[in-house]
Amino acid sequence: MAVVLTDIQIAFAAGALFADAGAPVIEAARKESAAALAKIYSSYMLRSLVYAGVFLGPVATISLLAYPAWETQYVSGIFDNTVAYNETTNFPWNAYPYGIFLMVVSLGGWFGNWLGFKWVLNGARKKLRILYLVIVAITFAVVWIRFPAPTQVCDYAHFKAAPFALPCRNYIAHRPFFYNFIVLLLLAGLPLLIGFIQVRMSVKKLKH
Repeated sequence: MAVVLTDIQIAFAAGALFADAGAPVIEAARKESAAALAKIYSSYMLRSLVYAGVFLGPVATISLLAYPAWETQYVSGIFDNTVAYNETTNFPWNAYPYGIFLMVVSLGGWFGNWLGFKWVLNGARKKLRILYLVIVAITFAVVWIRFPAPTQVCDYAHFKAAPFALPCRNYIAHRPFFYNFIVLLLLAGLPLLIGFIQVRMSVKKLKH
């Protein structure tokens, strides 16, 4: 479970990470044949898209539907105003931000892996690693600089008025939110970890 301010960058970094972690396999495939390289590229790209589109994107969207203001880190109240079950005037326009968000997360995963492959093949693996690590570091720094936004669960209007007053609550004290946070964090984090381990195992297998 992440936030809108981080999800696209995480998807990009995950795609780049898979290419970086599998660099020896990519380079070996290039030496073997163009067909072997294309097969590896398709495999890693599929992994990146599945992670972004099947895990990270949906997890973020679930969080966005449940806690829209927190998920946007109170930068905007746009998602607070998209759900209106008793008001059909703005349908389907009020649903578009969710679809656009999910598509851009998937696009981030695609671009990260595409760029990762390109830079690995051009001998710029260290440059790639620096890029995605710096992007992730800056992303989370920006989120925490906006304290207390990461730790307070509220709607947009009340947070802007008084972030430490009810109905705003600390994310740990807000038990439904906290339990949901842990579950969604695992759903987003474990597939990334498993994917990374699988890629590294293929590298180890290649060396043996």
